[in-house]
Amino acid sequence: MSDQSTIQMRDPRGPDYPPVEVRAGYPTAYHSAPELPQSFAASSSVIPAKPSTVIVPVSGTQRMCKVSADGARIFSVNSSGIGNVVNTLTERVDETFQVMIHPNPATPFPNDLPTLPKVSPFARGGINHKYKRLYVPASFLTEVRNPDWNGLFVAVVDIDPDSGDYLKTIAWIDCGRLPEEIGFSADEETGVIANYNQGTVTIFKAADHRVLAAEIDGFDGAGAGPGGPCARSVRCANVPGIGNRAFMTLSNNYPVPGCAVFDLDDPAFTRTNITNPEFTFIDGIAITPDQSRLLLVDADVNTLRVVRVDGAAPSIERSIALPGGHAYFGAIAVKGVDDTCFIATGLPEHGGTPFGTSLVQVNYETGVVTENPTNLPANTWELAITEFGSPAVPHVVSCASSGFVAISPAAAPGA
Repeated sequence: MSDQSTIQMRDPRGPDYPPVEVRAGYPTAYHSAPELPQSFAASSSVIPAKPSTVIVPVSGTQRMCKVSADGARIFSVNSSGIGNVVNTLTERVDETFQVMIHPNPATPFPNDLPTLPKVSPFARGGINHKYKRLYVPASFLTEVRNPDWNGLFVAVVDIDPDSGDYLKTIAWIDCGRLPEEIGFSADEETGVIANYNQGTVTIFKAADHRVLAAEIDGFDGAGAGPGGPCARSVRCANVPGIGNRAFMTLSNNYPVPGCAVFDLDDPAFTRTNITNPEFTFIDGIAITPDQSRLLLVDADVNTLRVVRVDGAAPSIERSIALPGGHAYFGAIAVKGVDDTCFIATGLPEHGGTPFGTSLVQVNYETGVVTENPTNLPANTWELAITEFGSPAVPHVVSCASSGFVAISPAAAPGA
């Protein structure tokens, strides 16, 4: 990280609204007017690199943040379904929007639910750059009737600034219990929803939101009801020599923590599993740029598992110890150069609320770990990597449940 002790604060413009075993079949709108034209950035290169970490306050408990393909906008959504559009050039909130309710749910809502949706408490959502859409896991039942752990819908928000439906909810996708994260195939045509409280995936067509597979078990019997290993995170990759796969983490240690692997080239989306007796609480997941390895955050034992997946059978390449005493929430992003990834420790460090969350920088080739106490906001929940400047400089984008979005320049390991 660069100049980690320096923080630039920006106030929002907009209103402040409230050995591995593999076994087949069994697992071991409203918005304010923008100040600048909506298409102000053709590419991230026109946005200068940040000299230090920038913190942008946003309203509410943030659950997810996604970066547009050109790096010009960060879309964050809070627990009340209110979204903020952060302009990465001006470092301000340009617009706000509200995720709207499902117009015709497959499962009728009870009469006592609130007018507007609540975003699932573990949500990281998803973004599709090809179709310019944001995917928000929204849950009425979870927030109102916890611990029933329902919540069966994902809202689709149009984020194409040239569309007449910009920042409007244009569709809802029915799925399993408590959707958490949405990943997309390499061509961005197939979407995969990780249903947290069932350990299942829902697979859909990105073009028209058509459900291709309502629920597929991540382990035998997963869809029978809530409980068991929870589906935390999902990533998709076109693995060399293997094909298009979706990888979904199974976090709990009974009966089978690890990763469920779905074949996206197979119309039946057949499943295998990656697991190991050493695995405990597999939370976050990332895929290396060459799509040959998975990076799995094993939160209970503060370890990063590097799993090779492009061979005849998956194998643990190495296990890298992360600094102890932290709570790893599974937020992980790959830098794309230097064989480096970043992991958020999740809880306040070195200074307490509202600032102090550390980032851990890990070289997954060498195993070198660098702790970066970047003074990020407390409870940093999600990470993404984008590039600004010419020559391009990688930046870590993050959001925090304490109500902030942060943009931090990423230095080379050891810098």
